[in-house]
Amino acid sequence: MNLEHLRNFIEVAKEMNISTAARKRRLTQPALSRQMAVFENDTGWSLFERGPKSIKLTRDGEVVFRLGQEMLGQVDRIEMQMRREIEGEEIRIAYAPSLAAEILQKAISRYSQLYPQVRVTLADCSSEEMVRGLRHDEYDLILGVVSAEEEFEWTTLRQDQFVLAVPLDHRLAKKRKITPSDLDQQKLLLLSRTDYPGYWTEVSAYFQQQGINAKVAGEFDGLSSLKLGLEAGLGMALVASRSQLGNKIKLKKIDPAPAPICIAAGRRKQRGPEPWVDAFLAELHSAVR
Repeated sequence: MNLEHLRNFIEVAKEMNISTAARKRRLTQPALSRQMAVFENDTGWSLFERGPKSIKLTRDGEVVFRLGQEMLGQVDRIEMQMRREIEGEEIRIAYAPSLAAEILQKAISRYSQLYPQVRVTLADCSSEEMVRGLRHDEYDLILGVVSAEEEFEWTTLRQDQFVLAVPLDHRLAKKRKITPSDLDQQKLLLLSRTDYPGYWTEVSAYFQQQGINAKVAGEFDGLSSLKLGLEAGLGMALVASRSQLGNKIKLKKIDPAPAPICIAAGRRKQRGPEPWVDAFLAELHSAVR
């Protein structure tokens, strides 16, 4: 089977339009049509039902479309592995900066000295982006809050307590003890539920358990924007105790404390030996000791 013809067929099957598929594959429409005819002839399968102005997949075409995508995905992964082993290993890491930046910085510093031949590439991502990227083999390792995907395995690195973040001039900044009643009816700033679903779930559970009725005054896509919201006096926020928010923000312990945030490293199950990833995990563990 000609893999280039298969790639072109997949594009046609996605678009159900030869002209659109040809543009995406950087071919002329006649050239793509000829390739599809050759592909059908070589395989002996009738893949399309052709009408005067439209095409649709036959049953054979639907099978080739479904399994062909799996086949090409596997081919691409093996090709990438070949390149990495021949040209030098690479470890691709996605991380949540609000939780893992400190750990990652320490681990990379030592790892790069021990394994200078391994390239480390980093991506600052939301939880949703990390999970999607790991599932599609865009990353080797992700650092953030544990998610429920069964195809991932997680290694716990550290647990951080939730604390209350308030501006220095906030009335709670000088209060010795923060209780759930102090949070009731207050304006709350949260990290985005889309980008940080684990964080949102933990905070929501705590407020429900303690009977706190807070007013969500804003959702933010990361610590930097959340910090701006705090400094502007838009409200207060629950963050990890190690969050770096600058000297204009006060972090206060809460009693009783919410359940801690579990920061972990995730990787896909059932992958072959990855000694460079194992070595990086070891450095992550060293970084949190």
